[in-house]
Amino acid sequence: MTFTIDRSDPTPVFNQIYMRFEGLIRSGLMEAGSPLPSIRQLARSLDVSANSVKHAYEELESNGLIVTSPGRTARVADQSRLPCDVLAAIQCLVVAAHKADTDLAATQHVLSAVWEMEPAE
Repeated sequence: MTFTIDRSDPTPVFNQIYMRFEGLIRSGLMEAGSPLPSIRQLARSLDVSANSVKHAYEELESNGLIVTSPGRTARVADQSRLPCDVLAAIQCLVVAAHKADTDLAATQHVLSAVWEMEPAE
């Protein structure tokens, strides 16, 4: 698992780390029980403050995505993956967006706007 921090992005570093792990976990690319790097190890590999990584891990844990305990490796929580039908719909969206040559930011903005609308039953 490798990712980088976009230093030109105004999104705080801890939030970039959180969002990357959230995507990996909810998509199932990181399965339940999978270990996360130690705080120091990830901070070193991303060249960021250990406090930023710690903050991201705390947010991941408070949202039920990972489980931590002192002196032990943080692991992906059991019930953190999205339901299969939601993942399938997201994959269809991504394929359609790529075919339409739509960039990620535009797709995210539209998805956020649709999310805020009253759901059609």
